[in-house]
Amino acid sequence: MNGQPNTSPLIRDYDQGGFTIGDDFHPGSVLINGEEGEGFSIQSWPVNDPEALTVTDFTILLESPQRPDLILLGVGEQMNHPFAKLRMAMTGAGIPLEVQSTPAICRTWNLLLSEGRRVALAAIPLGQKEALENNS
Repeated sequence: MNGQPNTSPLIRDYDQGGFTIGDDFHPGSVLINGEEGEGFSIQSWPVNDPEALTVTDFTILLESPQRPDLILLGVGEQMNHPFAKLRMAMTGAGIPLEVQSTPAICRTWNLLLSEGRRVALAAIPLGQKEALENNS
């Protein structure tokens, strides 16, 4: 996963195919990490099914020298359950996890970023899991 440095990682749009971050479209799921003054890294994230997530899916953020204070997780079109086990495991690994639908987490990301907070984003596009289910 090669990161792309970006100085303006505001999410301008999202759909079933990916995310428009700053002026660039990023297909599929994404990870964003970094902070003002240090720069941000936007990476492709090989995750499509939020139900299958484990702590190991967040290793790159847990081991980052720019370790965030909070990880925001967007799980697609809607959140069907609170992901309590994953949230507890991530807190145990040292970084709290906030889980919301992708539209809600994008709004939260933009707000916290504008406040200068040290947060990371892990987001799955809208309808990604449903598309996988329909193709199987």
